[in-house]
Amino acid sequence: MPSTANHRDTETQRGRREALCRLCVSASLWLISLAVMSVLLSQPSHAQQRITTPTLRGYLDKMGLQYVAHPKTADTLVVPRTKNEHAERLDLYVEIRKDQSLVLSAYAKNKGRYFNLARVNEREKLFQKLLEANHRSFSTFFVDDQGDIGVRFTFTTENGVGFESFKVAVTEVLRIADQYTPILDGFMRKD
Repeated sequence: MPSTANHRDTETQRGRREALCRLCVSASLWLISLAVMSVLLSQPSHAQQRITTPTLRGYLDKMGLQYVAHPKTADTLVVPRTKNEHAERLDLYVEIRKDQSLVLSAYAKNKGRYFNLARVNEREKLFQKLLEANHRSFSTFFVDDQGDIGVRFTFTTENGVGFESFKVAVTEVLRIADQYTPILDGFMRKD
């Protein structure tokens, strides 16, 4: 009869081990669920403050850039830059929009004026060149309501915009606008 008793003891021990394993798995799943919920419900520690015009002024000051308020739009700052490799001047518009975006738009000036569609020799070739650039570029080329050609980058601002990201975007948008000045000039009529 000892074998029957040993068999019952083994089954009891096995049952206890299985119950203990189920308890451990249940506790582990509960802890994982708790951890996931706390991550989902907590605000990230790196969240940025809402982007405002005073914040942008601070960023531009920190970058050492001169700026003026846009005469018609309170949420837009204009940064003129004359120390460029190719362009006589670059005008950067830094605009906070109500759709929770921050738009950086740069226009290159050459020979005293912006590049404009009215002065383009071969529009189709210019558009082809700009679309190819848009495909490869950090930012995009565009034509505004007056027909001026510019380069643009857009941030979403739901979580703010940090200084380092802003600085990189401004630097790149200005560099691209300056770099494309001779290319755009090559498409303009010489008057």
